[in-house]
Amino acid sequence: MIGRSFGSVLDACARNYPTETALVQGDLRLSYAELFDRIRRTGRALLRLGLKPGDRVAILMADSPALLEAMYGALWAGLTIVPLNARLVLDDHVYMAGDSQARALVFDAAMAERAHAMLAAGSIEFAIATTEEAVPEGGLLLGRLTEPASGAAGHPVVDPGHECWIQYTGGTTGFPKGALHTHSTILASLYSCTLELDVRPGEVSAHVAPLTHSGIVYVLPVWARGGTNVVLGGFDPAALLDAIERERVTSTLIVPTMLYYLLDLPGLGDRDLSSLRTITYGAAPIGPDRLEQALEAFGPIFLQVYGQTEAPAQITVLAKPDHVRARENPDLLRSCGRPVAIVDVRCADDDLGDVADGEPGEIVVRGPNVTVGYVNKPEETAAALREGWLCTGDVGVRDEDGYYYLVDRKKDMIVSGGFNVYPKEVEQALFAHPAVRDVCVVGVPDERWGEAVKAVVVPAEGAQPDPQELMAFVKERKGPVLAPKSVDFVEAIPLTTVGKHDKKAVRERYWAGRERGVN
Repeated sequence: MIGRSFGSVLDACARNYPTETALVQGDLRLSYAELFDRIRRTGRALLRLGLKPGDRVAILMADSPALLEAMYGALWAGLTIVPLNARLVLDDHVYMAGDSQARALVFDAAMAERAHAMLAAGSIEFAIATTEEAVPEGGLLLGRLTEPASGAAGHPVVDPGHECWIQYTGGTTGFPKGALHTHSTILASLYSCTLELDVRPGEVSAHVAPLTHSGIVYVLPVWARGGTNVVLGGFDPAALLDAIERERVTSTLIVPTMLYYLLDLPGLGDRDLSSLRTITYGAAPIGPDRLEQALEAFGPIFLQVYGQTEAPAQITVLAKPDHVRARENPDLLRSCGRPVAIVDVRCADDDLGDVADGEPGEIVVRGPNVTVGYVNKPEETAAALREGWLCTGDVGVRDEDGYYYLVDRKKDMIVSGGFNVYPKEVEQALFAHPAVRDVCVVGVPDERWGEAVKAVVVPAEGAQPDPQELMAFVKERKGPVLAPKSVDFVEAIPLTTVGKHDKKAVRERYWAGRERGVN
């Protein structure tokens, strides 16, 4: 099954469910026949420009049906897509387009100004706008290209081992790295998502996470099951609840911060959310108190996924029953779950040897969904892919029941007084305090300790926590080495474009003016 191309899989979806509703955004409703006609026309239009397998197509668009038509049109045609997160800055976009050697850039009116700036700074051959007013000088209008193209089935023959997707990392350290995937690696991940995320026939999935990144997890699995993708164009708590009621949504993918907004929304209990079967989350754990609220509000429908750009969405899963068990065993919420069926996972030392259960080691992964390497970065590829294993850079622990617990990223480690402190352990301890809504832990310069543990805390609504109380709270649970030496209170913690804590931005406040970022 994995030995197929995107084109063959997409044609099969269209053939199997021609009259079912494939896509919804507002009043727009497209059947499989209608949507896949557009997808194929887009793919054939790109090929008629002279693009061929191996050529890269950068895509810079807001979440919309047009974005999916462009992405999946290029994939259907056997081209390689380079999705660009619309929230990044110009320098990132210019770098990614240049690093990937993209021949074409497809963009919409919302991103026209950024796209035009990219064109002025780079060497894009084909500038393709989705609306006439966005077409630059010498550019092309997508509608004019697709009008004469055929929307009939008949995908180009492409080797499943051929490249199809370059997904860039968040770029929180140095230049972003472009993880290169083939039809086989991406489809393996999406097939696994269908199983592990409990995607069922007729699934109706609401999309609030960026479709160029984590939001893409559900799209093809839903189509493979004859379901409907509801595109909301971003996260708005009330709009998401409206969509759940109106479209009888069965699943959605969010980050914990989004869940907290939903839980705090007035009138949540008056909503009819009975259709919702699955809320998938990632990027961070849910605090025990908030999970209790969530289970009360939504029921036992939560799934946590742990994956990376290099192994998209599918390394481990903390399943729905695990979240129910966490009511009696809150420590289980610290886990990112157990490995999905398609991968091998273990904790390893620096020489890739096994470490004992309960001991920290780097999480390494082997499976059909792992990247084949980074674009133009042979040294980074060699460091990440060793002896057939993807070295994730995440430090974790496996328990005797097979659950994995992320301790931290290697690069986030704090060295304080000669001891290694993993910030995630401190964060998880503070999340258990009822006065803490969100927390980010970093190392800050300290004359005595070299680096001291600093907790940056967002207080729970109506709470006024005492710094000394929070420090004592961690000391009691984790010991004096992990206890913060100081606590700062903020209204919000800055996030990266993929919804994770931007620790680089948090640390910069405390390390400004220094030649080194460590002591």
